[in-house]
Amino acid sequence: MRLHKRHLIGTAISSIPYLAIAIGLAVFAHSPRHFTTVDVVALIAFCVLIRLEYRVGVGSAVAGQLVFVPLLFEMPLNLIPLAVCIGSVLGTAVLWTTGQKPTLCPNAFGTSWFTLPPVLLLMATGEKAFTWHSWPLYALALVLQTLADLGPAAIYERVVNATELRPLVGVLATVYGFDFLLTPVGMLAAAAGGFTFLALLPLMGVLWLLDHERQNRLHAESLAKLDELTGAANRRSFEERLVVEQARAGRSGGELSICMLDLDHFKVYNDTHGHPAGDDLLRRVTESWIANLRPESLLARLGGEEFGLILPDASPDAAETVIERLRRVTPPEVTFSAGIATWDGEESLGEVVQRADVALYRAKSEGRDRFVLTV
Repeated sequence: MRLHKRHLIGTAISSIPYLAIAIGLAVFAHSPRHFTTVDVVALIAFCVLIRLEYRVGVGSAVAGQLVFVPLLFEMPLNLIPLAVCIGSVLGTAVLWTTGQKPTLCPNAFGTSWFTLPPVLLLMATGEKAFTWHSWPLYALALVLQTLADLGPAAIYERVVNATELRPLVGVLATVYGFDFLLTPVGMLAAAAGGFTFLALLPLMGVLWLLDHERQNRLHAESLAKLDELTGAANRRSFEERLVVEQARAGRSGGELSICMLDLDHFKVYNDTHGHPAGDDLLRRVTESWIANLRPESLLARLGGEEFGLILPDASPDAAETVIERLRRVTPPEVTFSAGIATWDGEESLGEVVQRADVALYRAKSEGRDRFVLTV
């Protein structure tokens, strides 16, 4: 099924029932509260906060809970689901018009399910003002809010992105932990009432800027460990990973194989077809090889047409199997030679890499398009 079709199906599954309920509450339910200026400002603040994403583990979280909690005790409850939904849609539309693609709310309507359980629970208990004595009720509302958000999010990710549910639950649990931490702060603002929540916004803005700066720094550090042309790891990353894998193999008693690979007659190819074609070949070779390696393996471009391959928990036979697999997927206009060495548990990293290099030179001298295993 094509991606845009899955997207439409996922959006329909999560959005249509929610809109029906939200509109029904707004039209047919009644509230003793009145819609005020505080509610307008709070909704604007909420829309701003749900656009400021914070990296939490491998997921993203927003600080909308800081304003959503006070909203539950200021705004007419029957209007909150529809108002939050409209705010989410408008916020997403603003991002699209500015050329930014929102990562947290691709399905703007369906991401508002979290509003329904706390709204319905507080409506059922009389839409009362905030009081600390009712904290068990608020704790229940928070748990129900999380479950209501988790269900549609899991369905959407499964239908649209074909994401496995087990790892997804772990990511979402980490993200929702962010809401649990912010809820008591939102309750303080709800207890004070009025525009008190505005005092929290500058702090969240500063935290977002710090998080943004941290992500930029991490991105720069990540790029510093990648080969600019091919996107594979570079020599620095290769050497750092060797140290890590040697220590791991030493602790566990596992095996560690190192392979040195070199494209055959690459200079001739470069001179014949030109450097742009040579660069393209290097990129295609790298993509083909990485796609056929286990996630724990590391392929690095060490310079020119030479690559290094780290194979954790790989015996000599297993390393041979990997090299044969890479030979089958290498672009047809080039071959490669390889040298394989397996760490003996005592030699230094320099010694095992040197053995792999010697084996590579043997493969070259014996006619290329082959590998040599050194023991």
